[in-house]
Amino acid sequence: MNDMSSRSHAVFIIIVEQMTVLDDSGADDAPNQIRVGKLNLVDLAGSERVRVTGATGKRLEESKKINASLSCLGNVISALTDSKGRPHIPYRDSKLTRLLEDSLGGNCKTTMMAMVSPNWEAFSESHSTLKFATRAKKIKNEARINEDVDQRTLLRKYEIELKKLKQELQEKNQKAGDY
Repeated sequence: MNDMSSRSHAVFIIIVEQMTVLDDSGADDAPNQIRVGKLNLVDLAGSERVRVTGATGKRLEESKKINASLSCLGNVISALTDSKGRPHIPYRDSKLTRLLEDSLGGNCKTTMMAMVSPNWEAFSESHSTLKFATRAKKIKNEARINEDVDQRTLLRKYEIELKKLKQELQEKNQKAGDY
């Protein structure tokens, strides 16, 4: 066990919203388009083997909580990568998995970095970390742009799409008449 370790997970969440005014008229009620992005930066504490570290008291309790949350995270990853496709993903079993729900199986692009040690004494922990990372790597998310548009903007968008489709249909009808 590293004496300088904070023995905790660190989660830093940044949510960015971009609002674009779609009408150049300058009116207060002009239609808007809002895009939302979310960035989760997570540093997970490593699991700790109490028998090896000899932790007692407060450190023992910290180790138990860290191991419990990592176990819940492992259960979520197992459920997401199960080839049979489980109907229930246990996100609510820990605060950590609840916070990372979008990153784990939602609408996010996710990158994971696993830190391992070259020391022979840390072989078991490094091997466990690499197995965990291999399972997490199997999660497939399909990220898409998060847009929120008001009703008038949506109606205008559909009108433009309808106009394009009518024009395409007219062009195809003209080409069909040329033959």
